[in-house]
Parts: sequence; C-alpha cells; structure tokens
Amino acid sequence: MGRGVGRGKIILFGEHFVVHGAPAIAAGIMNSAIVEITKADNNEIVTEQTVVKEMSHDGIQRVLDAMGVKDKYRVYLEGDLPTFGGLGSSAAFSVGLVRAVAEEKGMVVNDEQVNRYAYEGEKAFHGNPSGIDNVMATYGGIILFRKGTGESFFERLTAGKKLDIVVGFTGELSRTPKMIEAVRKYKEDDEMQWGQLMDQVSDLVYRGKTAVEKGKIEEIGKLMNENQALLSEIGVSDELNDKLVKIMLDSGALGAKLTGGGGGGCCIALARDKVAAQGIGMALKKEGFDSFYTQIG
Repeated sequence: MGRGVGRGKIILFGEHFVVHGAPAIAAGIMNSAIVEITKADNNEIVTEQTVVKEMSHDGIQRVLDAMGVKDKYRVYLEGDLPTFGGLGSSAAFSVGLVRAVAEEKGMVVNDEQVNRYAYEGEKAFHGNPSGIDNVMATYGGIILFRKGTGESFFERLTAGKKLDIVVGFTGELSRTPKMIEAVRKYKEDDEMQWGQLMDQVSDLVYRGKTAVEKGKIEEIGKLMNENQALLSEIGVSDELNDKLVKIMLDSGALGAKLTGGGGGGCCIALARDKVAAQGIGMALKKEGFDSFYTQIG
C-alpha cells in the first residue's frame, strides 16, 4: 500500500496563453487530492468525486509507464479538492499517485522527478498540458511559470499580503480539451491578432507579479478583470463563467475571472478580506452556485 498527496491551485493570470509560451502566475490553495493505492489485477480508480474513468485509467497507466513500474493498482482518490475543473485536480491526482507508487515500491524520488512523472499523467487529461498544474501540485506556493520547448521555467514569488479568494463553481465541468482546441484555432485564424494578445498578456502577468509581491490587492483585482476580458475575447469564458464573474463583482469582489480551462468549471474572486469573502460566497449561494473560501500567499 502507498499514499501520496498533491495540492490544488488557481491561476491568477495567464491561462490558455501559457500553453503557447506566455508567462502565467499560479498559486497553490489549501485543498488537496489524497491518493492511496493497493495492488490489483487491473488499474482501477475508486472515488466519490466526479471523474472520467477512461481518462483516469489512462493517466494511471501513463504515470506507471513513466516510472517504469509494471504492477497494476486499485487507486483510491479522496481529499477536499473538487474535480470541477480549473483547480488542477488532475495534476494533484497525478502527483499524489506518483508519491503513492514511490512509497509502495520503496523508490526515492525528489520533487523534480515527481513533477516530471506527473506531467506524463496530465497528458491523459489535457493532451498538450502547459505543465503549470503539475508544477503547482508538486511544489505549491505562488509561481511565475513559462513553458519551454525543453525545460519549463518557474520562479517562486513571495506575496506581500495574503489574498482572500472565493472559488465558485458554474455547475458545469470545464471542457478544457475543447477550449484548448478552440484557442489553437483562434491563433491559427489570426496570427497577428494573437501576437498582440500574447504581448498584452505578458505585460499583464509581469504587472501582476509586481502587484502580488507588493501586496497591492486593488491592482491585483484590476488585472484579474483585464485578464478576464482577454479570456472572453478568445472565447473560453461561456455564459455561466460570465454570470459567476458578474455576481462576484456585484457583491464586492476586487476582481474576478475564470480559472483554468473555462467553458464552465470554476471562477475566482479576490475579496478585500475574509468578511468580504463571506459576502461573495453568500451572494453566489443565493443564486444557486456552490463556492468555497481559500487563502493564498
């Protein structure tokens, strides 16, 4: 038997564009995926969470292949990280699985190896993942990330102030692969416009880095709203994402945007403090949307 943990995350700035080489800033949240394994005749996932079993089984096998492990496992997924989409749940699962397998086999693996093996598992869920989710699930904290052609680059950031975040769920699972494909088509249809958007996002991310490090929450909120406008422009924010963002802003959020793939999934709101966060959560509940509070930094 083996056990491992992977952390969830939100993306403050830069999702989708990061797949194509722009920088992004992601932050670990308190919620995690807990994975336990026992040997079995075939790979199987057992969980009360909502998962796509075919993808999960593929992810399990990809991780085992990457680690050079021939055994099969019954994999139990628990923890308090929702699998709605946008919170890095598949990466957290992959990281937890790597650590569980390493423990069961008596393998010594460092975080760099955990990250690399988990990235292979992520391919089952996202096809061409940026790599940011598995980095966050492995290391946690707040990072500035840029995908490389070989090795990806990431820099740890120190927040000048803890950020109070409300995570709201649209009620529809994120259609991440579909959204990634739609963005790829958008890029191919107008390379010049895409290049301008990439420049805008890169500038926004580095302004966000400064704001995070200095604890300027009003500036962070403003940049989140700018980022949401760009995500709407490339077509990944659907009607439910837009509705959640509006509720969050109308109830006092300093900034709000989708996080992750879009096309449903989750949106995040930056609150002025924990009391304000409670007000945002109540407003979402009144409109029939689930949410939870977390803190980053």
